[in-house]
Amino acid sequence: MSVSAIQIGLHPDAIDYEAPEFAAFAGLTRERLRAANDDNLALLRDAGYEADGCQIDFGETALDTIRAMLGRKRYDVVLIGAGVRLTAGNTLLFESIVNLVHTALPHARFIFNHSAAATPDDIRRHYPGPASTVLLDIPRDLEESAKKNPGNAARPEAAHGQRETR
Repeated sequence: MSVSAIQIGLHPDAIDYEAPEFAAFAGLTRERLRAANDDNLALLRDAGYEADGCQIDFGETALDTIRAMLGRKRYDVVLIGAGVRLTAGNTLLFESIVNLVHTALPHARFIFNHSAAATPDDIRRHYPGPASTVLLDIPRDLEESAKKNPGNAARPEAAHGQRETR
């Protein structure tokens, strides 16, 4: 059995590319977003993962689209695109998607990409391989990331454990 992933992202036709929140994504066009969605899915499939795309618009119809896909298949991994999660105006949409997916698939791992492309390495942080039945408790690179973040060393609980509250 292969690890299954659903990639949830904005449909290229739903976006106003001139809007300030999307203008922040330099060079983003309908064609580039469409190609990126297709390329991401192809890359994941080529690596051996079962990957389905779920392109949404905004609002309740977005949730209906996701709900329908989640009703047809069990997913191990949920990828949510940057246009949903990094755009301030989409915070409520992002929150609604997370809560919907968490309710429908409480076992699933949310996995977020470091760049515009979802890669097999993003999934490997939690599942070592596409046929893996072993789910890693903590992403492999979390400890290394914590060491690189100077803010962690400045926190009192990092040096002395959790602080007591009274």
